[in-house]
This record gives sequence, structure tokens and C-alpha cells, in this order.
Amino acid sequence: MFNIPSVTTSENEALLKEPLKNPNPKKHSMKTHPRFCIAFTCAGMLASGLPGLQAQQPAVQPAANQQPVTPPPLLPPSDTKGPPPAQFAGKIITDTSPLPNNGQLQMSYASVVDKILPSVVTIYSSTPIKTPDVEQIPPQLRPFFYRFFGAPGGSDPFGGGMNEDDEPAPAPRRRGQPQRPQPQQPPADDDAHQERGVGSGMIITADGYIITNNHVVAEAKKIEVSVDINGATKTYKATVIGTDPLTDVALIKIDATGLTPATLGDSSKLRVGDVVLAAGAPMELSRSVTQGIVSALGRSNEGIVGKGNGRGGRVQGYEDFIQTDASINPGNSGGPLVDGMGRVIGISTAILSRTGMNAGIGFAIPINMALHIVEDLLDDGAVQRGFLGVQITDLDGALAERLGFKEQGGAVVMMVGAGSPAEKAGIQLEDVIVAINGQRVDSSSRLRLIVSGTKPGSQIPIDVMRGGKRMTVNAVLEALPEEALSELGSGQRGVPRAGAGAAQGQDNIGELVSGVTVQTLTPALRERHDIPGNVNGVIVTKVDADSRAAAMGVEENDVISHVNRKPVANAAEARTLAKGSDKTVLLRVWRKGDTMLLMIGNN
Repeated sequence: MFNIPSVTTSENEALLKEPLKNPNPKKHSMKTHPRFCIAFTCAGMLASGLPGLQAQQPAVQPAANQQPVTPPPLLPPSDTKGPPPAQFAGKIITDTSPLPNNGQLQMSYASVVDKILPSVVTIYSSTPIKTPDVEQIPPQLRPFFYRFFGAPGGSDPFGGGMNEDDEPAPAPRRRGQPQRPQPQQPPADDDAHQERGVGSGMIITADGYIITNNHVVAEAKKIEVSVDINGATKTYKATVIGTDPLTDVALIKIDATGLTPATLGDSSKLRVGDVVLAAGAPMELSRSVTQGIVSALGRSNEGIVGKGNGRGGRVQGYEDFIQTDASINPGNSGGPLVDGMGRVIGISTAILSRTGMNAGIGFAIPINMALHIVEDLLDDGAVQRGFLGVQITDLDGALAERLGFKEQGGAVVMMVGAGSPAEKAGIQLEDVIVAINGQRVDSSSRLRLIVSGTKPGSQIPIDVMRGGKRMTVNAVLEALPEEALSELGSGQRGVPRAGAGAAQGQDNIGELVSGVTVQTLTPALRERHDIPGNVNGVIVTKVDADSRAAAMGVEENDVISHVNRKPVANAAEARTLAKGSDKTVLLRVWRKGDTMLLMIGNN
């Protein structure tokens, strides 16, 4: 079929991504070691080019009888934009009773399949095909690109041939000669220029809420869901309620009633050896079911999920996978993994394979984790995560010996952020965190997972080992700053600070005009891009190469100080001013010491 270098993550088949241990995808070599393949396929693009595919945490000393904070509720608070909690609770079917033990060998799972299949759907996504970016093409191949795709040289009547470096040489333009045409992107609604992907999902409410993977629907312009109703297949258009790339969970909805929702189990009760079945549409074969067992639990640090940080790197996601040998193939992504009683205990997400096809190692997101994400997505389409404010590492043998610990396990505090919840709680360097909020911490990844899954504002007890003695401190978590995701990744030089950026939440970053994403100018951004202290505003973090703004000269790392002749202090102000213009937006831009005005279309 086609070669897959490393992590394959996309809504359309296998987008090439680099594992976190090598944050630069471009430096990855084509080796034959195992590769992760997101189980999602694109039906009509096998011959086309496939595009290339971190928690910390506050503290107020509570009363002596302070109890651990209870886990966050499954449902959103009463001020959510989704259905009221009482209504939504009545729609979800759960069953947490234990599995029967030491029973006879089951000769058929037909009754289990009959229970889950009516809730399994096939998801078709369409994404516009984009013209390749020349900068992404190896220099030695660019001459061929220039000649075969209408660039200067070859049969291009407007070209000036190639220079000594095999780059296009512009021809002199004579008076009356038309300007050389620029490559244009196909219309977003042109069905002939769409990449079509296929994945799976499962119905969780009778009125059309569906859980799937983020990579199944990410960047899709059109999503269709095929549902089997009493033996007949019906197709619905779907809308995205919210997505979370850091866990690869997405929530979508179709306009339907009377559907059959899946029964959800309790993934915390899973044991290695439990029988499981995977349902979905592998290779576009809808309503397919395979069977296996739980091979392992708590798989993390595999580099399967995450997102770009806007600087060519990748932000580490949150992983706590169920490993199974039930056959999972491209197209299974988003489909349910059920136990021997037909209760959903996971969402099929990825496989480990040398070939891109099933090799007996599949990964699924625990349903408890997925439902926690859905709670936030139902609220406002975004996920709020706890923040402690420390850098941590695993307590391995070498580090345990150096610090004088006889036992291994836990998370060693390597840095404490100034003014962070951890500093306020009294956490110190070389402390070993062994438990948090009543849950055991056996690794740094486990600590990240627990903290990120706890609501900001929660007061939690933290057990640490210090000087050979165990002690408990209490911290009040804050919201994970946007800076932690957009600026700092693996190799970060400090702990992101909560405060203005955290308080603004989603207002800290957003789209200013079509194709231009801006972020509030933080101290870390100012230092990274060497921006003087007298320059204020918002910084451009992303520009769509095919947008009108790009054509007018807007570039990444530009600092926009004024919008429509009014100064801006943060991204929220900038967006508000831009929305007030019907046709054009006037921007004052600072770029490497120069200041300029740019007029951008606002439609």
C-alpha cells in the first residue's frame, strides 16, 4: 500500500507524526521498527499524498479534617450550553456490575453483539485537498514540482526558467502583460477535490450524541454518519460539539431521535485477561466485530496522541490506554471496545504495527476518561485541566540511589514554578510525590493524568516523601495555562505561570480574521521572539498560506499592536475590534523593528 514512517494520526487514514522522544518529525528516518498507526482509513486517497502527522498544578492550608475532593461529576453544571444535567443523566445508560468469574467457556458472543451493534455508527468525513507547500518538498524534488505543477519553467508562458539553484527565476514583466497567475486552492465545497475518510463511533444518547476520535473528524468540512435502524441504513449530517486533541476524544451530534444508545461500563474495574470485543468499520466494512482479551492496562508515554504547538513541535497528550489483541484496523477508530456483557469500556484508537494493519497490539481510550472529557465538551466545547506547577520525572533506580531512596516509584519534583499552586502548598525540590487526592502515583505520567483530570479550584491532598519521611500537603489546583500548550513542549525551559493567561482561558488565543490565529503576548513569547518591552499587542501564531491575509503580507510572529486604529492588549480585545468591521480590518503590525499598516478583508 504505502509506507508509514512513525505515528500515523489523521481523520483520513494515517497522518505521519513523530513520537515524543523525537519531537522533530522531519528528522525521522524510515526504519523498520514498530510504528503506531491510528486506526482510521481514507477510502479514496491511497494514491494521493498523505500529510505528515504536557500537567502541572496551588495551595491553601485546609482544616485538619479536610477530606479528599470527590471526582468531578459526569455531567456538566447547570449553566452549561448543553442539555440540563438531570435530562442528560437520564439519557445515558450505565452498568457497573462485576463480570462473572470462572465461568464456562462461552461458545458464542451473538447476544453481546446484538446488544452493541445497533449503537455503532460509521462516520464519513470530507476535507478539502490543499495544494502542496513548496517548503515541504525536498529541495532535490522541487524542479520537478515547478515544471509539472505550473511553476516557472517548462510550458509556463509566464515563467522565467530556472536559476543555477534549480529555483524558479522570475521573468521581467512588460507593460500590458498580465500578472503571472497564482496557484489557487479548490473550493471547499467542491466534492471532486475532497479527501474522504472513514471511521467509527458509538451512540450514547437516544437523541443523537455520538462519541468518536478527534482524528476522525478533525478539520473535516463535512461529516456524515451512517446509522443502522432496524436493518435499514440511514445517513445523517453531523455537527461537531467539541474535540480534544490531547486525548483524541470528540463529541458530535446528529439530528435524530429514538436511537439505541450503548450501555457504558466502568473501565476502572477492568482486569488483564478480561474478554473484549471491538466493533466498527475496519477497511470500510461496517458493523464488523472482532474478539480478544485485555492484554495490559495503563499504557502511557507512547506518543500516540498530542497536537502541534505552533512551532513545528508537538505537545504531549494524556494517555492511559487499554491494550488489547482484539483485531483493530484502519476504520475502527472511534468504535467501541466492549466487555463480555456488551458494555462499552473503551474507544478504539490506535494500533502498533510494522505494516499499518493489525498485529495483535491495539489501544483504546478508557470510557471513564472519555466521559470526563465529554463533560467539558458538552459545556462549551473546550476542556479545562488542573495545574499544579511543577516539573517532574520518574524515580528510577539511578535517581533513587542518588537521592537516598531505597524504593523506586513516584514522581520526583525537579522544578517548582514561582507563585504556582505547588509553591504555595510547600512542595520542594527533590520531594517525591507518591499519592495525590487518594490515588497512588507510581510514575510522572500518572501524576500528570490525575492532575489534568481534576477540576481547577479543587483542593487536594498530596503525599510526598521528604528526608525519608512521608508527609501530606494540600494544594488548590488552578487552570492549566494556555501557554503550557501553545508555547512549551518537551524541552521546555521553565514552568508555565498561571494568571492572566489562565484566567482568560479561551480568550488567550483565537482567530482574528479568516486564516490568522493570534495569541496574547506573554512574557515567554516576548522572550522567545525577542520582542522589545515597549511593543504590546497580540502575536500571530499561525497564518493560512492560502488566506487573503497571507496574500496581503501578514506573517507568523508579527505583533499586531492596533486593530482599526485602536490599541489591543489581548486576543479577546483584538477579535472584538475585528468583528466590528464588516468589510476590512486595518492592522498596525510590528515586525523585527519595522512598523507597517495592513488592510485585510474581513469576509
